[in-house]
Amino acid sequence: MATNPYFTQYHTQRFSLIGSPQQRDGDHIKDQRFLNLFPELIKSPISDGKKYYLKKRPGLHAFQSLPAGTSQGLFFWRGNYYYAISGVLYKNTTPLLNLTQSTGVVGFVEYRVDPADELFVCDGNSAWLVNSDDTFIHISSPNFPSPHIPMPVFIDGYIVLAGGNQRVYNSALGDPNTWPADGFLDAEMYPDTLVGLAKVQNYVAAIGQSSIEWFYDNANATGSPFTRNAPAVSQFGCPAPSSIVQTEKELILVGATGNGGRTVWVIDGFQPTEIGNEPVREALDLEGADILFASGNTIQCLGHKWYILNLTSKQRTFVYDFEEKMWHEWSSGTGQAVFEGRFATDSGIGMPVWLGYQGGTSYYMSQSDYTDHGNAINCVAITVKIDFDTAKRKRFYRLSLVGDAPNGNTPTPLTVQWSDDDYNTWSSGATLYLNGTYPTITQMGYSRRRAFQFVFQQPWPLRLESFEVDIIQEVRR
Repeated sequence: MATNPYFTQYHTQRFSLIGSPQQRDGDHIKDQRFLNLFPELIKSPISDGKKYYLKKRPGLHAFQSLPAGTSQGLFFWRGNYYYAISGVLYKNTTPLLNLTQSTGVVGFVEYRVDPADELFVCDGNSAWLVNSDDTFIHISSPNFPSPHIPMPVFIDGYIVLAGGNQRVYNSALGDPNTWPADGFLDAEMYPDTLVGLAKVQNYVAAIGQSSIEWFYDNANATGSPFTRNAPAVSQFGCPAPSSIVQTEKELILVGATGNGGRTVWVIDGFQPTEIGNEPVREALDLEGADILFASGNTIQCLGHKWYILNLTSKQRTFVYDFEEKMWHEWSSGTGQAVFEGRFATDSGIGMPVWLGYQGGTSYYMSQSDYTDHGNAINCVAITVKIDFDTAKRKRFYRLSLVGDAPNGNTPTPLTVQWSDDDYNTWSSGATLYLNGTYPTITQMGYSRRRAFQFVFQQPWPLRLESFEVDIIQEVRR
């Protein structure tokens, strides 16, 4: 048989479905993207073999029914869940006390000095000590800082709060109901305003708009017991107070400097490491003044530890995977929407519990339910533009998906589309059926550079490894 002189022979290539977001302008419209799908690397303990997978995120399952309203905070303490919604503090589903603020974040920290074990709750104006038997007292010390930033810290028998200035206040030792008149010091290495506090190991981090100062308990005889660790100062601050998260050893936050631009930092000890990549930094910059409303949480689920950053202005949720050191995105619903979880807490059920932006039902993140409270999760993988290292025209003969059968041998649909004009328009789509056989489509026309989009909206888990493409390349064009 004669060979067509306009074409070369078949060429087959396998492409990985692993990568970081590559949106060129901080928006979600173009370039590589992974939505509600996270990367996972499986290493062999007896060889150098590695397997990379793209997996569907866990779903949300209804947990406790609560009144609708503005969510203000969530905390798990002594086997119970404490929710702040529209100015009311609930213990599980029962109202416990009325707060003085019906909006704004409410802060929680456990206070423990033998034999006391209480929950310290503050809302920016007032504070309360809650006992496990549901009794509580309103803190009435005349020197209690009001207003304050509702990010309380417990350290060495003290409760520590930041005022809405440069001042860091402390309670009396062993008595969170008493606040000494001289129990304060100032974060004054920079002309800065504090936006939050965090505890990192045995230090208090005083986080400002353009700097972070560190304090430790020096047991001073008068005034504040705390002393500044001057060499440890960080010359960047935080424009998004609700992005501040402390883990067992790390401090994570959205950071900004006087040079402009925003990114995400992880501080381990006193050592800051930037984890924000270019698309994340561009998206943070696009938030403008609305960066003030960005919020963050850290959870562990499905063997992964994630930092989840909600950007409400552009309706995007970026998720950083500490194991794989890569970013992906989450959303709620089938459109472009920010992930609905506003506050998260550890729990006694082995899974994180979430409270959404508007109260109502709380949810736990299920490792076996792959829907969001019964609704489909919109899983989307968009690839880079594929050109086989040449701009010549190609005929695409076959696309095969390499992955697991999520519903056993029952064919489960997944939609694949492609774009030949730089992500501006997409084909009407074809259906691949994931099962134990050979999910393949053929005869996909011509293109010079083609991007693929895989969409999965089924109530099953999903684990993909790669996809294969067959082409014939034209010689003369």
